[in-house]
Amino acid sequence: MEFLTSEPAVVEHKTLIIADLHIGIEHEFYRDGINVPSQTGKMAERIEKLIKQTGVERLVIIGDVKHKVPGISWQEEKEVPKFFERLSGLVRVEVVPGNHDGNLKDLAPGVKIHKSSGFLLKNMYMSHGHTWPEPEFLKSDYILIGHEHPVFEFKCGLGYRWLEPVWLRVKLDKSRLGRKYKNVRKVPELIAVPAFNPFLGGIAVNRSQKEELLGPLIKCTDMKRAKVYLLDGTFLGELGKLRN
Repeated sequence: MEFLTSEPAVVEHKTLIIADLHIGIEHEFYRDGINVPSQTGKMAERIEKLIKQTGVERLVIIGDVKHKVPGISWQEEKEVPKFFERLSGLVRVEVVPGNHDGNLKDLAPGVKIHKSSGFLLKNMYMSHGHTWPEPEFLKSDYILIGHEHPVFEFKCGLGYRWLEPVWLRVKLDKSRLGRKYKNVRKVPELIAVPAFNPFLGGIAVNRSQKEELLGPLIKCTDMKRAKVYLLDGTFLGELGKLRN
């Protein structure tokens, strides 16, 4: 599995995997009185560049292509179809719907929409992370999820604070999974994918409590043992040793 340097993206099996675009979030900012230009075109350009650099044949977005819940905003209605049309000309595009992706099929002609519970791709399982995956995920070596928007809070002696997106890698707990699934023998490694949209907020994992984590599967882990990586590949350490 290849983690792309300085981008929240993974390449494996000729597939580029990203999460949490939240196209249309600028419409919400606008309603709150904040005028922010649309980032959809810039995100499409970044994805196009990654596709050409890596030579992949497929793009899988593991949830939250759009932002508005419930319904569809005018911005999403305008931009999401053009976004998919642009990328579908380069590779096959597939989506695992997230909790923000209601009515996405109406905006995505020609795009393969999987079940919201995810799907198995050889040794990897793709899921947004907001719901329980199918039992077949236990056959995988890795399960990739979005939904959490993990970030790390840095602070200096002068009191300045800033957030950086991070990858989280942690083993699932067999006993906790056993409360949901039968005959749990193999335990995949969970990988939380940072959000692709840089305008999104996130959960600062080094200051959050476990109950603040969003999805059911990530709660089946010992987060103190989660390994934390910056987008440039820097290993920060195990989360239990990094909490504020």
